[in-house]
Amino acid sequence: MFVGLNSLHKLNLSGNIFSSLMNGLFSELLALKALHFNTDSLICDCNLKWVLQWARNASVRIAEETVCAYPSALQGLSFRNLKENQLICAGPLELPLFELIPSQRQVVFHGDRLPFQCTATYVDNTTQVHWYHAGHLVETDEESGIFVEDSIIHDCCLITRELILSSIDIDATGEWECLVNNSYGNSTKQVEIVVLETAAPYCPAERIINNKGDFRWPKTLAGITAYHPCLQYSFNSIAFHNGAEESKAWRKCNRTGRWDEENYSECPYSQEVTQVLHAFSQMHINLTTVLEFSRQLTAYTRGASHFADKMDVIYLAYIMEKLIVFVDEFEDIGDALIEIASNIMLVDDHVLWMAQKEDKACTRIVRCVEHIASQILTSNIQVISKGSRNIALEAFMIKPSSFTGMTCTAFQKIPANSDKSVVRDLGSWEASHHPDQHLNFKCNTGNLNGSLVNSSTRNAVAVASVHLPQSVFSQSSAWQSVDNSTCKLQFIVFRNGKLFPSTGNSSNLADDGKRRTVATPAVFAKIDGCSFGNLTSPLTIGLRHFARGIDPIAAFWDFDLLDGHGGWWGEGCHIISSAGNITTIQSTHFSNFAVLMDFKTVLSFPQYPGEFLHPVVYACTAVMLLCLFASIITYIVHHSTIRISRKGWHMLLNFCFHTALTFAVFAGGINRIKYPIICQAVGIVLHYSTLSTMLWIGVTARNIYKQVTKKPQPCQNSDQPSYPKQPLLRFKALGAYHFDCNNSDIFH
Repeated sequence: MFVGLNSLHKLNLSGNIFSSLMNGLFSELLALKALHFNTDSLICDCNLKWVLQWARNASVRIAEETVCAYPSALQGLSFRNLKENQLICAGPLELPLFELIPSQRQVVFHGDRLPFQCTATYVDNTTQVHWYHAGHLVETDEESGIFVEDSIIHDCCLITRELILSSIDIDATGEWECLVNNSYGNSTKQVEIVVLETAAPYCPAERIINNKGDFRWPKTLAGITAYHPCLQYSFNSIAFHNGAEESKAWRKCNRTGRWDEENYSECPYSQEVTQVLHAFSQMHINLTTVLEFSRQLTAYTRGASHFADKMDVIYLAYIMEKLIVFVDEFEDIGDALIEIASNIMLVDDHVLWMAQKEDKACTRIVRCVEHIASQILTSNIQVISKGSRNIALEAFMIKPSSFTGMTCTAFQKIPANSDKSVVRDLGSWEASHHPDQHLNFKCNTGNLNGSLVNSSTRNAVAVASVHLPQSVFSQSSAWQSVDNSTCKLQFIVFRNGKLFPSTGNSSNLADDGKRRTVATPAVFAKIDGCSFGNLTSPLTIGLRHFARGIDPIAAFWDFDLLDGHGGWWGEGCHIISSAGNITTIQSTHFSNFAVLMDFKTVLSFPQYPGEFLHPVVYACTAVMLLCLFASIITYIVHHSTIRISRKGWHMLLNFCFHTALTFAVFAGGINRIKYPIICQAVGIVLHYSTLSTMLWIGVTARNIYKQVTKKPQPCQNSDQPSYPKQPLLRFKALGAYHFDCNNSDIFH
């Protein structure tokens, strides 16, 4: 190349397109003293070792500005300062130039022609280019209209290979890949082809609202994947995506013109709560950070009543499973888990149902609560007792040889200003959620089974009880402790059945086809560390209802039903007594127990409202009375001025008076049901005033109708015609009302 340039002292090759130099390229330049060969695609590898050796032997100075572009480990370094051992030929393959033309997704119709060119840097003589489709090597196939041209090398710098699809078929849909390989390795680029029929349908425009935001998808041609940029939120302080590339959601429109697959995973959640809980779930937890982490999470879940996304519950279940492994190190983690699970029970029932259906979140939460005692109880910790707003736990290390029976009762404090008889009779204890009204257990040893009816105290109401008889351990051959000395006994009470949602037709398994709902607390009882079968002496469980219902049935929660989603099952459980709002059941095995009832067919009467109505009722009544009496006084005082017939005046005053009487008596006396005489008097007056009001409304309407439909008579001598006097309808009807003043119900 440089023949005849024996006197050349300086050579500048910078700015040309090359990535390497052939061995012996400068052998003819005997007088050369300075060499420049800087280029944006210079690859400093073993193929340039000879340049260093030649420059040292020939005393040629390589310019300082000649720097390496590739590989990335040597990028920016001056070539002349490199050592020979740094110039190696090893992967991965880094190409200064690698491009597809066209490079974007191609949407074409059946039968179209589409050419592609793949061009890459020609590194050495081992460089080759191949085309692939759906993982298979593409070769020329004239029948299918596929032509793969031979590779073309441009000036020993670039290599190009062309692919021509002369008549595209439906099978051409998918990814087409250009692969460049040499002694270093290989590199690929892909392009997508979407082949449409000539009469391709469209997917309709659609609006999708989910937990990632509000997405409006445009009308999209069949076979096309539509993309939508993720929505940004002002409260999003959590970096969801670290890359600079914009995050997008996508949906595929299939060939039949229907929306098919979709993916919103790159988009942040639209609710701040869900984003925060997602961030909690991604945090790394260790022995140093777990206590502070659990405190922060407990504090955050106190607002769980506002959680509205199933992912909130799913993330909390995942976090609880991470925390449970630290319970044996820190007992306070157990308190935090109880508190978190209790707070989750404030979440709306439907949200819990969706979380259970999606990822069995409620089951995982209950399992975590059940595992707390087994990890905390040791030879040093014999008893644990934990209470919260919605969950209470009591556990013991017991010796079967000395066990004399045990009864544990769960209590809740009664608010100081509440009606204790109402709380006990109607079950309104369940609706109270004051922070200091936690559930707590009180346990007594012995074989006496105390009734739940008589367990309530002056300041607390008993909501559930469990009795384990002494005879449970009487058959020593059936009960064997793992260490022949102790077992772990635990009781848990859940305020309601919200953590046991039936995601399928599981209730039918427990009640022969009738849909029933949990009407009592759910009670869990279990003994760990002992092997046993069914109990010969049954457990006795007392449960207080928090709602009215019919057709009660005893059931236990079977975690294995419905492919692990769980359901209520009645085998081994039965009701032995039911008195008022307390039901007692027995079971021959350990599990979570509750009473299910039918709520839908029960007539629900409102609870006694108290001495006074809502203030708005009195305010509206006062305004109404003011207006009515203002009308009455106005018509009486200005009777001579107001032009109205005597009959109309009479009807108007009667209507205003009886309407005012109805409002006043209702507002002042409807709640006076404690005194029968007053209750009866109020009923009679309401009866009279209501019927009188309706009567005068009817009379007024009749009079207006007669005036409107009456034909006018011609006037004689310009005097007003005389109308015959008609008797005014003068009667008042009294009907019979029946008042039940003890139950505040009025029947017409």
